[in-house]
Amino acid sequence: MARLLQLTDLHVMAPGSLCSGVLDTGAILRAGVDRILAQMPAIGPLDGVLVTGDISEDGSVESYDLARRELARFGLPVYAVPGNHDSRSAFRAAFGGQDWMPASGLVDWVVDLPDTRLIGLDTLVEGRGAGRVQPVSLEFLNHALQGADGRALVVALHHPPLRTGIRFMDNIALENIKDLAAAIPANCQPVTFVAGHVHGVYLGRIGAHRVVTAPSLCSAFALDRRADAPVGFLTGPTGYALLDTGPDDSWTAQPLFMGDGPFDF
Repeated sequence: MARLLQLTDLHVMAPGSLCSGVLDTGAILRAGVDRILAQMPAIGPLDGVLVTGDISEDGSVESYDLARRELARFGLPVYAVPGNHDSRSAFRAAFGGQDWMPASGLVDWVVDLPDTRLIGLDTLVEGRGAGRVQPVSLEFLNHALQGADGRALVVALHHPPLRTGIRFMDNIALENIKDLAAAIPANCQPVTFVAGHVHGVYLGRIGAHRVVTAPSLCSAFALDRRADAPVGFLTGPTGYALLDTGPDDSWTAQPLFMGDGPFDF
């Protein structure tokens, strides 16, 4: 089995800037890492840190430098996929020294961990909030799932293949869920899809396979399904998740900080 720490939606800004004029996301990340490190005797040991997108809010080199330094404090391998706020070129530069990073094109990758195949998919459509799994990524996924040789299967992507009922988030959701479902081999063993984007904990299914979304490290969205629900964010609750793979697999969300709001984007 493998045990992974899942972080998502860091939305780090260049130092000196506030996300949406409210959040010092660099300081929030630092405090979050501090708290998780303090919890490590209880939650570890870990095989790696999985970051499911929106590492940066502004796409700046400085924001990625800050995020990379903080993530390095775990002393663990870091695996990441881009989100809709990320800049693919800056993301690639920030993590370019990692073995899993492809040399060019979309950031799709496979890492084999103890008894586990971890697959990263790039859903970023630069300039848009909504996500899409491109045909080349669908083909990549199909081959990666077929070649797993009995390992536990985890697919990481930013935009989850589900709907929350939150209007402003569903408007920028993953657009081609049916295409993603069709790319999973019919005889595939169970797959766990782990995602972020929606700044909260949601459970769903894509065919026979489960979908889970982790809480954001920096903010949250209220579950308000009214047509006229206010568009904005809360400063909490924030959190992270732990994923154990294997026969006794589990996925657990853990809270970090409570907060207030709502605030306009």
